[in-house]
Amino acid sequence: MAKTAKTPFIFVGAPLLAVGAAFAAVAASGQPAFGYTAAGLLVPGIVLLATGLWSRRRRA
Repeated sequence: MAKTAKTPFIFVGAPLLAVGAAFAAVAASGQPAFGYTAAGLLVPGIVLLATGLWSRRRRA
């Protein structure tokens, strides 16, 4: 437990962004419910990635 993750926001944001993009692709084929889910995954994923990259930039 002595070794803590240095970029936990990036570890969480990247999969959210990837799954959100997959859901957006399915939504583009005509399934509207997937569009709402894609937005629900993409927005937090982008926010977490931006937060992780911002804190990483400030630390370096």
